[in-house]
Amino acid sequence: MSIDVFKKYYSEEKEKLNQKISEFNDYFVLGDDGNEYLKENLEYFRILNSDGKLIRGTLVNLGYYLLKDNKEYSNDLALAYEVFQTAILVHDDVIDHDTIRRGKDTIHYANYKAYNKYSDNSEELTDLSNSIAICMGDYGLYSANKIISNAYANDKNLAKLLNYFNDTVLNTIKGELLDVILPFNSRNRVLSKQLLTDSIMDIYRLKTAYYTVIGPLSVGLILADASEDKIKEVAEFAEKVGIAFQIQDDILGIYSNEMGKVIGSDIKEFKQTVLYAYVYGTKYQDELLKYYGQNKLGDETIQRVREILESSGALKYSISIMNKYFDEASEILDNISWISLDKKMILEGFVEYLRERNK
Repeated sequence: MSIDVFKKYYSEEKEKLNQKISEFNDYFVLGDDGNEYLKENLEYFRILNSDGKLIRGTLVNLGYYLLKDNKEYSNDLALAYEVFQTAILVHDDVIDHDTIRRGKDTIHYANYKAYNKYSDNSEELTDLSNSIAICMGDYGLYSANKIISNAYANDKNLAKLLNYFNDTVLNTIKGELLDVILPFNSRNRVLSKQLLTDSIMDIYRLKTAYYTVIGPLSVGLILADASEDKIKEVAEFAEKVGIAFQIQDDILGIYSNEMGKVIGSDIKEFKQTVLYAYVYGTKYQDELLKYYGQNKLGDETIQRVREILESSGALKYSISIMNKYFDEASEILDNISWISLDKKMILEGFVEYLRERNK
Protein backbone atom coordinates (compact mmCIF):
# COMPACT_ATOMS: atom_id res chain seq x y z
CA MET A 1 0.00 0.00 0.00
CA SER A 2 1.17 3.53 -0.75
CA ILE A 3 0.66 4.63 2.85
CA ASP A 4 3.18 2.04 3.99
CA VAL A 5 5.66 3.30 1.41
CA PHE A 6 5.25 6.84 2.74
CA LYS A 7 5.54 5.72 6.37
CA LYS A 8 8.80 3.94 5.61
CA TYR A 9 10.17 6.99 3.80
CA TYR A 10 8.95 9.29 6.58
CA SER A 11 10.49 7.12 9.30
CA GLU A 12 13.87 7.09 7.58
CA GLU A 13 13.85 10.83 6.92
CA LYS A 14 12.66 11.64 10.41
CA GLU A 15 15.50 9.67 11.98
CA LYS A 16 18.02 11.45 9.78
CA LEU A 17 16.52 14.90 10.43
CA ASN A 18 16.32 14.32 14.17
CA GLN A 19 20.08 13.80 14.20
CA LYS A 20 20.60 16.91 12.09
CA ILE A 21 18.37 19.02 14.33
CA SER A 22 20.02 17.65 17.48
CA GLU A 23 23.43 18.73 16.19
CA PHE A 24 22.08 22.16 15.26
CA ASN A 25 20.36 22.58 18.63
CA ASP A 26 23.57 21.82 20.52
CA TYR A 27 25.46 24.38 18.47
CA PHE A 28 22.58 26.84 18.77
CA VAL A 29 23.07 26.96 22.54
CA LEU A 30 26.70 26.03 23.11
CA GLY A 31 28.02 27.92 20.10
CA ASP A 32 26.95 31.25 21.58
CA ASP A 33 29.22 32.72 24.25
CA GLY A 34 26.73 35.39 25.30
CA ASN A 35 25.50 36.05 28.82
CA GLU A 36 23.26 33.81 30.89
CA TYR A 37 20.01 35.51 29.84
CA LEU A 38 20.75 34.85 26.17
CA LYS A 39 21.75 31.26 26.85
CA GLU A 40 18.60 30.71 28.89
CA ASN A 41 16.35 31.67 25.99
CA LEU A 42 18.44 29.89 23.40
CA GLU A 43 17.87 26.84 25.56
CA TYR A 44 14.11 27.45 25.54
CA PHE A 45 14.25 27.57 21.74
CA ARG A 46 16.34 24.39 21.64
CA ILE A 47 13.76 22.56 23.75
CA LEU A 48 10.91 23.73 21.55
CA ASN A 49 12.89 22.88 18.41
CA SER A 50 13.08 19.23 19.47
CA ASP A 51 10.65 16.31 19.14
CA GLY A 52 8.62 17.81 16.31
CA LYS A 53 6.79 15.71 13.74
CA LEU A 54 9.32 16.86 11.08
CA ILE A 55 6.75 16.43 8.34
CA ARG A 56 7.75 19.69 6.67
CA GLY A 57 11.44 18.84 6.68
CA THR A 58 10.57 15.43 5.25
CA LEU A 59 8.61 17.14 2.45
CA VAL A 60 11.59 19.39 1.67
CA ASN A 61 13.72 16.30 1.15
CA LEU A 62 10.93 14.63 -0.80
CA GLY A 63 10.63 17.64 -3.13
CA TYR A 64 14.35 17.34 -3.86
CA TYR A 65 14.15 13.56 -4.17
CA LEU A 66 11.46 13.76 -6.87
CA LEU A 67 14.24 14.79 -9.29
CA LYS A 68 17.51 13.88 -7.59
CA ASP A 69 18.72 10.79 -5.75
CA ASN A 70 21.42 12.50 -3.67
CA LYS A 71 19.26 12.73 -0.55
CA GLU A 72 21.93 14.18 1.70
CA TYR A 73 22.27 17.44 -0.24
CA SER A 74 18.87 18.77 0.82
CA ASN A 75 19.29 18.03 4.54
CA ASP A 76 20.41 21.56 5.43
CA LEU A 77 17.43 23.00 3.59
CA ALA A 78 15.13 20.63 5.52
CA LEU A 79 16.80 21.72 8.76
CA ALA A 80 16.30 25.39 7.89
CA TYR A 81 12.64 24.78 7.20
CA GLU A 82 12.13 23.10 10.57
CA VAL A 83 13.86 25.99 12.34
CA PHE A 84 11.60 28.42 10.46
CA GLN A 85 8.57 26.43 11.58
CA THR A 86 9.61 26.55 15.23
CA ALA A 87 10.24 30.28 14.96
CA ILE A 88 6.87 31.09 13.44
CA LEU A 89 5.17 28.93 16.08
CA VAL A 90 6.83 30.99 18.83
CA HIS A 91 5.07 34.06 17.42
CA ASP A 92 1.86 32.10 16.90
CA ASP A 93 1.82 31.01 20.54
CA VAL A 94 2.08 34.61 21.73
CA ILE A 95 -0.81 35.66 19.50
CA ASP A 96 -2.96 32.72 20.60
CA HIS A 97 -1.94 32.92 24.29
CA ASP A 98 -1.06 29.21 24.17
CA THR A 99 0.91 27.69 27.03
CA ILE A 100 1.67 24.28 25.50
CA ARG A 101 3.42 23.43 22.25
CA ARG A 102 4.63 19.93 21.33
CA GLY A 103 3.71 18.91 24.86
CA LYS A 104 6.08 21.52 26.36
CA ASP A 105 5.85 25.03 27.76
CA THR A 106 5.72 27.68 25.04
CA ILE A 107 8.62 30.15 25.16
CA HIS A 108 6.56 33.07 26.46
CA TYR A 109 4.97 30.87 29.14
CA ALA A 110 8.33 29.41 30.19
CA ASN A 111 9.61 32.95 30.70
CA TYR A 112 6.45 33.99 32.54
CA LYS A 113 6.96 31.15 35.03
CA ALA A 114 10.70 31.83 35.35
CA TYR A 115 10.23 35.51 36.17
CA ASN A 116 7.16 35.00 38.31
CA LYS A 117 9.43 34.36 41.29
CA TYR A 118 10.65 37.96 41.06
CA SER A 119 7.31 39.69 40.57
CA ASP A 120 3.59 39.07 41.01
CA ASN A 121 2.62 41.85 38.57
CA SER A 122 0.80 39.87 35.88
CA GLU A 123 0.75 42.72 33.36
CA GLU A 124 4.47 43.31 33.72
CA LEU A 125 5.25 39.60 33.45
CA THR A 126 3.05 39.18 30.36
CA ASP A 127 4.67 42.15 28.63
CA LEU A 128 8.17 40.85 29.43
CA SER A 129 7.54 37.23 28.45
CA ASN A 130 5.76 38.15 25.20
CA SER A 131 8.54 40.56 24.22
CA ILE A 132 11.20 37.91 24.83
CA ALA A 133 9.26 35.37 22.75
CA ILE A 134 8.89 37.81 19.85
CA CYS A 135 12.67 38.37 19.89
CA MET A 136 13.32 34.62 19.96
CA GLY A 137 10.90 34.02 17.10
CA ASP A 138 12.73 36.65 15.05
CA TYR A 139 16.06 35.07 15.97
CA GLY A 140 14.84 31.71 14.74
CA LEU A 141 13.56 33.13 11.43
CA TYR A 142 16.89 34.71 10.58
CA SER A 143 18.76 31.63 11.77
CA ALA A 144 16.84 29.62 9.17
CA ASN A 145 17.83 32.09 6.46
CA LYS A 146 21.45 31.88 7.56
CA ILE A 147 21.45 28.09 7.39
CA ILE A 148 20.36 28.25 3.74
CA SER A 149 22.83 31.02 2.83
CA ASN A 150 25.76 29.15 4.37
CA ALA A 151 24.89 25.66 3.14
CA TYR A 152 24.19 26.63 -0.47
CA ALA A 153 26.52 29.59 -0.98
CA ASN A 154 27.94 27.99 -4.13
CA ASP A 155 24.69 26.61 -5.50
CA LYS A 156 23.48 28.27 -8.70
CA ASN A 157 19.89 28.20 -7.39
CA LEU A 158 20.63 30.03 -4.12
CA ALA A 159 19.00 33.33 -5.13
CA LYS A 160 15.88 31.59 -6.43
CA LEU A 161 15.80 29.35 -3.36
CA LEU A 162 16.00 32.23 -0.89
CA ASN A 163 13.44 34.22 -2.85
CA TYR A 164 10.90 31.38 -2.76
CA PHE A 165 11.67 30.55 0.87
CA ASN A 166 11.10 34.18 1.86
CA ASP A 167 7.90 34.32 -0.20
CA THR A 168 6.70 31.31 1.81
CA VAL A 169 7.48 33.14 5.05
CA LEU A 170 5.66 36.25 3.80
CA ASN A 171 2.59 34.23 2.76
CA THR A 172 2.55 32.57 6.17
CA ILE A 173 2.64 35.97 7.86
CA LYS A 174 -0.15 37.29 5.62
CA GLY A 175 -2.25 34.29 6.59
CA GLU A 176 -1.51 34.90 10.26
CA LEU A 177 -2.48 38.56 9.88
CA LEU A 178 -5.87 37.53 8.50
CA ASP A 179 -6.16 35.00 11.30
CA VAL A 180 -5.71 37.83 13.82
CA ILE A 181 -8.13 40.28 12.17
CA LEU A 182 -10.95 37.91 11.26
CA PRO A 183 -12.11 36.91 14.78
CA PHE A 184 -12.75 40.56 15.71
CA ASN A 185 -14.82 41.22 12.59
CA SER A 186 -16.66 37.94 12.99
CA ARG A 187 -17.44 38.48 16.67
CA ASN A 188 -18.79 41.93 15.93
CA ARG A 189 -20.66 40.68 12.84
CA VAL A 190 -19.23 43.31 10.52
CA LEU A 191 -18.71 40.97 7.57
CA SER A 192 -20.94 38.82 5.40
CA LYS A 193 -20.96 35.05 5.56
CA GLN A 194 -19.42 34.91 2.08
CA LEU A 195 -16.57 37.26 3.02
CA LEU A 196 -15.98 35.26 6.19
CA THR A 197 -15.83 32.00 4.23
CA ASP A 198 -13.57 33.48 1.53
CA SER A 199 -11.22 34.92 4.15
CA ILE A 200 -11.00 31.61 5.98
CA MET A 201 -10.03 29.90 2.72
CA ASP A 202 -7.37 32.59 2.20
CA ILE A 203 -5.99 31.75 5.64
CA TYR A 204 -5.95 28.06 4.81
CA ARG A 205 -4.11 28.71 1.57
CA LEU A 206 -1.62 31.31 2.84
CA LYS A 207 -0.95 30.20 6.37
CA THR A 208 -1.24 26.42 6.18
CA ALA A 209 -0.96 25.23 2.58
CA TYR A 210 2.07 27.38 1.81
CA TYR A 211 4.14 26.69 4.87
CA THR A 212 3.06 23.10 5.42
CA VAL A 213 3.06 21.59 1.92
CA ILE A 214 3.61 24.02 -0.98
CA GLY A 215 6.69 25.68 0.50
CA PRO A 216 8.55 22.53 1.58
CA LEU A 217 8.00 20.60 -1.65
CA SER A 218 8.73 23.65 -3.83
CA VAL A 219 12.00 24.68 -2.19
CA GLY A 220 13.15 21.07 -2.46
CA LEU A 221 12.31 21.12 -6.16
CA ILE A 222 14.10 24.44 -6.65
CA LEU A 223 17.25 23.03 -5.05
CA ALA A 224 16.94 20.11 -7.49
CA ASP A 225 16.86 22.63 -10.37
CA ALA A 226 13.24 21.90 -11.35
CA SER A 227 11.56 23.87 -14.13
CA GLU A 228 8.87 26.42 -13.36
CA ASP A 229 6.24 24.13 -14.92
CA LYS A 230 7.17 21.24 -12.64
CA ILE A 231 7.13 23.47 -9.56
CA LYS A 232 3.71 24.80 -10.56
CA GLU A 233 2.25 21.32 -11.04
CA VAL A 234 3.42 20.12 -7.64
CA ALA A 235 2.28 23.38 -6.01
CA GLU A 236 -1.26 22.84 -7.34
CA PHE A 237 -1.28 19.37 -5.79
CA ALA A 238 0.23 20.70 -2.56
CA GLU A 239 -2.34 23.50 -2.20
CA LYS A 240 -5.21 21.01 -2.24
CA VAL A 241 -3.46 18.81 0.32
CA GLY A 242 -2.66 21.79 2.55
CA ILE A 243 -6.23 23.07 2.63
CA ALA A 244 -7.58 19.59 3.38
CA PHE A 245 -4.97 19.23 6.12
CA GLN A 246 -6.09 22.47 7.79
CA ILE A 247 -9.78 21.60 7.67
CA GLN A 248 -8.90 18.27 9.22
CA ASP A 249 -6.78 20.06 11.84
CA ASP A 250 -9.73 22.29 12.75
CA ILE A 251 -11.95 19.25 13.21
CA LEU A 252 -9.37 17.42 15.31
CA GLY A 253 -8.78 20.58 17.36
CA ILE A 254 -12.30 20.22 18.73
CA TYR A 255 -12.87 16.47 18.51
CA SER A 256 -9.45 14.95 19.28
CA ASN A 257 -7.86 14.62 22.71
CA GLU A 258 -4.42 13.87 21.24
CA MET A 259 -3.41 17.19 19.67
CA GLY A 260 -0.43 18.01 21.91
CA LYS A 261 -1.93 21.37 22.85
CA VAL A 262 -4.62 22.72 25.16
CA ILE A 263 -7.91 20.94 24.41
CA GLY A 264 -10.49 23.37 23.08
CA SER A 265 -7.91 26.08 22.44
CA ASP A 266 -9.48 26.84 19.04
CA ILE A 267 -12.78 27.54 20.83
CA LYS A 268 -11.13 29.81 23.41
CA GLU A 269 -9.21 31.69 20.74
CA PHE A 270 -12.36 32.25 18.65
CA LYS A 271 -10.62 30.57 15.71
CA GLN A 272 -12.32 31.14 12.39
CA THR A 273 -12.80 27.84 10.59
CA VAL A 274 -15.14 26.32 8.03
CA LEU A 275 -16.91 24.73 10.99
CA TYR A 276 -17.63 28.14 12.49
CA ALA A 277 -18.40 29.78 9.13
CA TYR A 278 -21.07 27.18 8.43
CA VAL A 279 -22.87 28.14 11.66
CA TYR A 280 -22.37 31.89 11.10
CA GLY A 281 -25.68 33.61 10.42
CA THR A 282 -27.82 30.58 11.29
CA LYS A 283 -30.12 29.92 14.25
CA TYR A 284 -27.26 28.08 15.96
CA GLN A 285 -24.90 31.07 16.05
CA ASP A 286 -26.18 32.78 19.20
CA GLU A 287 -25.82 29.64 21.30
CA LEU A 288 -22.41 28.89 19.84
CA LEU A 289 -21.28 32.40 20.79
CA LYS A 290 -22.08 31.62 24.43
CA TYR A 291 -19.07 29.32 24.38
CA TYR A 292 -16.89 30.46 21.48
CA GLY A 293 -14.19 32.81 22.74
CA GLN A 294 -14.74 32.00 26.41
CA ASN A 295 -11.64 31.56 28.57
CA LYS A 296 -13.02 28.89 30.86
CA LEU A 297 -13.99 25.72 29.06
CA GLY A 298 -15.03 22.60 30.92
CA ASP A 299 -15.68 19.20 29.40
CA GLU A 300 -19.42 19.90 29.31
CA THR A 301 -18.90 23.13 27.37
CA ILE A 302 -16.65 21.47 24.80
CA GLN A 303 -19.18 18.67 24.43
CA ARG A 304 -21.98 21.18 23.85
CA VAL A 305 -19.95 22.93 21.13
CA ARG A 306 -19.47 19.54 19.47
CA GLU A 307 -23.21 18.91 19.61
CA ILE A 308 -23.98 22.29 18.02
CA LEU A 309 -21.53 21.63 15.19
CA GLU A 310 -23.13 18.25 14.59
CA SER A 311 -26.76 19.41 14.84
CA SER A 312 -26.16 22.36 12.51
CA GLY A 313 -24.55 20.16 9.88
CA ALA A 314 -21.21 21.99 10.20
CA LEU A 315 -19.22 18.86 11.01
CA LYS A 316 -20.69 16.85 8.13
CA TYR A 317 -20.12 19.73 5.72
CA SER A 318 -16.51 20.27 6.82
CA ILE A 319 -15.69 16.58 6.46
CA SER A 320 -17.15 16.57 2.94
CA ILE A 321 -15.11 19.66 1.93
CA MET A 322 -11.96 18.13 3.42
CA ASN A 323 -12.44 14.92 1.44
CA LYS A 324 -13.16 16.93 -1.72
CA TYR A 325 -9.75 18.63 -1.46
CA PHE A 326 -7.99 15.35 -0.71
CA ASP A 327 -9.66 13.77 -3.75
CA GLU A 328 -8.71 16.70 -6.00
CA ALA A 329 -5.11 16.45 -4.81
CA SER A 330 -5.01 12.76 -5.73
CA GLU A 331 -6.45 13.51 -9.16
CA ILE A 332 -3.84 16.20 -9.85
CA LEU A 333 -1.07 13.85 -8.75
CA ASP A 334 -2.33 11.10 -11.07
CA ASN A 335 -1.96 13.49 -14.00
CA ILE A 336 1.65 14.51 -13.29
CA SER A 337 3.59 12.39 -15.78
CA TRP A 338 7.20 13.27 -14.99
CA ILE A 339 7.30 11.89 -11.43
CA SER A 340 8.50 8.28 -11.41
CA LEU A 341 6.01 5.71 -10.12
CA ASP A 342 8.04 4.81 -7.03
CA LYS A 343 8.28 8.45 -5.96
CA LYS A 344 4.69 9.19 -6.88
CA MET A 345 3.70 6.37 -4.56
CA ILE A 346 5.37 8.22 -1.68
CA LEU A 347 3.24 11.29 -2.41
CA GLU A 348 0.12 9.13 -2.72
CA GLY A 349 0.96 7.59 0.63
CA PHE A 350 1.39 11.06 2.12
CA VAL A 351 -2.17 11.96 1.14
CA GLU A 352 -3.50 8.74 2.64
CA TYR A 353 -1.41 9.27 5.77
CA LEU A 354 -3.00 12.64 6.33
CA ARG A 355 -6.49 11.29 5.69
CA GLU A 356 -6.06 8.70 8.42
CA ARG A 357 -4.44 10.83 11.13
CA ASN A 358 -6.25 11.43 14.42
CA LYS A 359 -3.97 14.05 15.98
